[in-house]
Amino acid sequence: MIYYFALLVFAFAACTPVFMHGAEKPNSVFIMVDDLGPGWVDFDGSDPTINTPNLERMADAGMVFTRAYAAASVCSPTRAACITGMSPAQIGLTTHIPGAPGRRHSAVPGGPSDAPSINQLPLELPSYARELKKLGYATAFIGKWHLAGEGSMRTKDGIVDSQYHPEHYGFDSNLGGCAYGQPKSWFDPFKNGTLENREEGQYLTDRLAEEAVAFIQANKDQPFHLTLWPYNVHKPFRAPKDLYKNNGNDHYRAMLESMDNAIGRVLDTLEAAGVSENTLVVFYSDNGGDKATEWLSEKKGSLLEGGLRVPMVVTWPAVIRGGTSTAEPITSMDFFPTFVHMSGGSTDEIKELEGMDLMPLFKGADQLDRESLYWHYPHNRNGVKYSMGGVVLSRDWKFYNGYGVQPDVLFNLKEDPMEQTNVISSHPEMADRMLKEHEAWLASVKAAEPDYSTDTAMIPAKQR
Repeated sequence: MIYYFALLVFAFAACTPVFMHGAEKPNSVFIMVDDLGPGWVDFDGSDPTINTPNLERMADAGMVFTRAYAAASVCSPTRAACITGMSPAQIGLTTHIPGAPGRRHSAVPGGPSDAPSINQLPLELPSYARELKKLGYATAFIGKWHLAGEGSMRTKDGIVDSQYHPEHYGFDSNLGGCAYGQPKSWFDPFKNGTLENREEGQYLTDRLAEEAVAFIQANKDQPFHLTLWPYNVHKPFRAPKDLYKNNGNDHYRAMLESMDNAIGRVLDTLEAAGVSENTLVVFYSDNGGDKATEWLSEKKGSLLEGGLRVPMVVTWPAVIRGGTSTAEPITSMDFFPTFVHMSGGSTDEIKELEGMDLMPLFKGADQLDRESLYWHYPHNRNGVKYSMGGVVLSRDWKFYNGYGVQPDVLFNLKEDPMEQTNVISSHPEMADRMLKEHEAWLASVKAAEPDYSTDTAMIPAKQR
């Protein structure tokens, strides 16, 4: 009887949320920046001249994810995947808003044209903010949304379809989130209908940091979740004059410093409020960098590592041991179940979810119970190699499904991190298995296909 009671106690403990062990419900802060690739933060050790000391502070206090991936090589699909826990292919939002169905790649005459992609996040889809609201959390969205309609830069205020703004997905408040994919102005007046002008000339990132600080201070005595998605470091590159001068008249590096200063203000406020110990803080990016990384191939828009890999570091002193790292691949859909489960909620009834809870990694596990990650980008994009196509990542193996635009490719990332050598001829069984796996996944999520109708010669034999 004692043996069975012990088993029951162990089973209960294994599935009990962290906060039930004598602590209060944990808070969470999700910081996702824009167009920042690996190699442009100092915690990955690639460039000692980069000035991001607060990210280094997070790395010292928490865990670095050396193989973090975005759900897409461009921004809107990744943002949708984070909110819903669903892949861009399942949502039907597979490129940045607005999409361009029918567009063709200038380098591939007669090749397939873009698949359709929706221009807003459907309201009926899951949202981690809604789930957290059910659990009694105060929630706020601050920053870039880019999931609410097309043509925003032609508007006066970035508002196209306000019914798709963050406040309709479970966020109590929304400051800055509209249809904009980039700010119309980096300085007040911001020309943003969801962010009131207040101090002429104030830098946008500073203002968003102020709003984040105010939210934390106002909600420190109750469980809260803050989604802070700054517009840094998206083009056009603009920064305050003092930071510009301090960074050798380099706008991009000045924007990095401004971003890091904002993160520092958030960390300082959590500490001053006495809640940092039990607050998960995530730093992440929405896709690979607009500026390429020296030790990865390609950049934003490409399905090579430089377009999909992103910097990521997390802190949660009550749970995560400082100065640690993991090489386990993770993706955008993983944040939904992580935020909900750590807060005491369940996702059992949300059948659409494709992500996994990251808690085992936070507690020191070597890997998740997952073999593969998948991508689908049925769109043409000039200026990068390997844009239209699909990907299967299975540990060290990466298979690129060329969709008829380019030949299929197989890389071994452990031996060839720069993706220079196609080993498909020496590993045909591996390539065939991964191709079938990718096609099965595409079918399971009902992914939209590129349009091959005008030139059957370009259609891969498997799709004819």
